Amino acid sequence: MRRLLIVTLLIVFTLPLFAEKVLYMRPVTKNIDRADAKRITGDLEVVLKSKFNYVSYKNLSKSSYRSFKKCGSNATCWYDNSDGDFQYSILTLISRNDYDEVIVRTVLIGIDMEEVIEDVSKTYDDVDSADKKSIYRQLRQLTKTVYRDIKSGSRSSKSDRSRVKKGRSDNNGDEVEKRMAKEREKKVREEEERKEREDSRRRKLEEERRKREIELEKRKEAEAKRRKQIERKRRIDAERKRREEERERESLEKERARREQEKKRERMNKRRSLEENSEKLTRARELVLEMCAQGKYNVAIKAIVKVSKLKCECEEDAKVLALKTQLLNFNKVRGKILKGVKLLDHNLILDNLEAAKALDEYIVPGGTDFSKKIDKIEAIGYMAKGRAMEKQDNYTLANEAFDKCVYLDSNKTECKEWLDSKGTLVKRIYDKASVMKNFNPTKAKELLRSIVKLVTAENEYYKKAEADLKTMSY
Repeated sequence: MRRLLIVTLLIVFTLPLFAEKVLYMRPVTKNIDRADAKRITGDLEVVLKSKFNYVSYKNLSKSSYRSFKKCGSNATCWYDNSDGDFQYSILTLISRNDYDEVIVRTVLIGIDMEEVIEDVSKTYDDVDSADKKSIYRQLRQLTKTVYRDIKSGSRSSKSDRSRVKKGRSDNNGDEVEKRMAKEREKKVREEEERKEREDSRRRKLEEERRKREIELEKRKEAEAKRRKQIERKRRIDAERKRREEERERESLEKERARREQEKKRERMNKRRSLEENSEKLTRARELVLEMCAQGKYNVAIKAIVKVSKLKCECEEDAKVLALKTQLLNFNKVRGKILKGVKLLDHNLILDNLEAAKALDEYIVPGGTDFSKKIDKIEAIGYMAKGRAMEKQDNYTLANEAFDKCVYLDSNKTECKEWLDSKGTLVKRIYDKASVMKNFNPTKAKELLRSIVKLVTAENEYYKKAEADLKTMSY
């Protein structure tokens, strides 16, 4: 009876102390940030701690952890390495796919049964979607077949039941008492160790707190010192800047006064220079006009260009500028005329004579030496025109040009000789017209009319030309 009573008490007092336990192994991560994986892992442990009778991989010894880590999802390996402290194991894989979605895969292994009970994989849109509530639902689905056995507060444990059965089969009450005593001693030792660890942790935390306070105090002192140094440097810089600005103001004031004096001197010098230039410009313009009157045009132009650089800020500036413009224009036109004389180009001579004469008389009232020679130059132009017209068989215009040439310059022998040789000329013209009657009657008529205009009616070729014209008209 005594032994039976002891066994009964053992069953009553020991059963509530044990329950089915599940081991939570450290998750395997793939293609995911460490911080995100750590947050999901933390949520998993919080859910397991609050809802299940679990053991964390952190509580395993290093050798046990290495052994279980090698097993993976091999249930037989778990059975061979388990010592009966837990009956189930949860394995977790946390990864991220190409669409930036988070995948949490959980596998539940039954150690005593040596099989994989459930394999549940769930895809979350992002890390924030994998919250505690979602993870609990996934774990609830994973452990649906054994949830009653492993949930927190369960009264059933396979290992404890095996020990009870062993106690029932053992009729020796003393041995049961010894085991209970050992169990109590073990719990006392564990409690003492726990308290010792707690005290050690508390002391360590206190020491770290003091270190942090000391470090914080040192930082405050260093910060205060740094602020004093910054303030001192700021005051020194401000003082230095004030002195520099003061020196700069003094320097600027001196420079302003110096520039004012220089400007004053420059104004006085400029006024004096303008007064002197006015007199110089007047004298220089008069000298240039004298050069023009003497026909020294090139020298006069060089002189007026040089003189125009002087300024007096008075009416004389405009006069000099006008004289310079007139001289340059006159020299340009005069150059064309002289070129025409050299080339015997009547266009260059006759087209520019009027402009040259007007400019020359504008520069020097009454004209310069050029105006005195203008009739002879014009005569050369008409002589050149007469020769050009003769080459074109335009003898009427040639005759007019040579007449004007003799009128302008009676000493021009070339023009006189041409007019005196009209008898020979009309014979040559008549001969040419006679040849052209048959193949170019139009040209022949023009030549015959030229003869009629060149000589009088008494000339024999006049009569011949007139008779031929009457004949050709019919």
